[in-house]
Amino acid sequence: MAPCSLCGGSAKPLFPGSPTVNECRDCGLSALDTFPDAKARSAGYQEEYYREGSGDRFPGPIEAAVRFFRRRRMKAITRHEPGPASILDVGCGRGALLELFRKRGWRVLGTQLSETAARAARERRGVDVHVGELTEMPRPGSPFRVVTVFHVLEHVKDPSAYLSRIHEIMEDGGLLVVEVPDFGGPGFRVVGRRNLCFDWPNHLVFFTRRSLTRLLEEAGFRVEAVNRFSLEYSPFTTLQNLLNLLPGAPNRFYRALASNEEGRRLRRSPITWLHGLLAAALSPLALAIALTSVVLPWGNTIRFVARRESP
Repeated sequence: MAPCSLCGGSAKPLFPGSPTVNECRDCGLSALDTFPDAKARSAGYQEEYYREGSGDRFPGPIEAAVRFFRRRRMKAITRHEPGPASILDVGCGRGALLELFRKRGWRVLGTQLSETAARAARERRGVDVHVGELTEMPRPGSPFRVVTVFHVLEHVKDPSAYLSRIHEIMEDGGLLVVEVPDFGGPGFRVVGRRNLCFDWPNHLVFFTRRSLTRLLEEAGFRVEAVNRFSLEYSPFTTLQNLLNLLPGAPNRFYRALASNEEGRRLRRSPITWLHGLLAAALSPLALAIALTSVVLPWGNTIRFVARRESP
């Protein structure tokens, strides 16, 4: 047994080799045995991650798809909270989701590690952004009605502190939406560290439905709904995991979609074009596999809808 990097409890290694993921008997969470340097991880979300000026990450057609999925997020949230009200988007990226809410009269604020993305959110979308960790953000003048945390908790070394901070700055009965990769899904069990959602060294903590439910309840939230299928993430993650069964470095197809220098280099490779052809052929199978999470208790992405309860 190894010590848990989150709580210091007794943990067992799940993936052999290095880096190792340990599952803790005490807190129920899984995490890397050693967390990478925080400054190095933060540097990875600057200029090479977001394009200077626009803040874009991908070529035009994929950015259009990203905007489509942000509209879907907005509609899903307003089904629970019609508003207008106040919303905090933790890890807001370029501010695309918050721009939609701002145009509908909501009070909006985002947090982001990337100066480049935060600048794009302010200058292109009129969205105010706190640059830095949520736990370092000054207390707002009034509490938020809605807080969203899309694919952020897996990046932080202390998710309990993040959820406690969110509880502090929310209204009673406020809506919390959290989405993370599902470590309990078959993708992790089949391809292990080659899973797209492993994403070392960016992902530090790995959640199952049971472990994140426990974490939310301990932080003072009541879970109202859980959804294991995401049109934005589930089919593509399944597709990339199928491609990751091939030899070579994992996630080649995904990395080739980026607008950075690595993406441009990979797009010039014949191997990448072969992966692209295979991706086109495997897409129907990937979608079919991903859709099974609508009725079966597995998937590769999991979304929680919860409400803040009084202390």
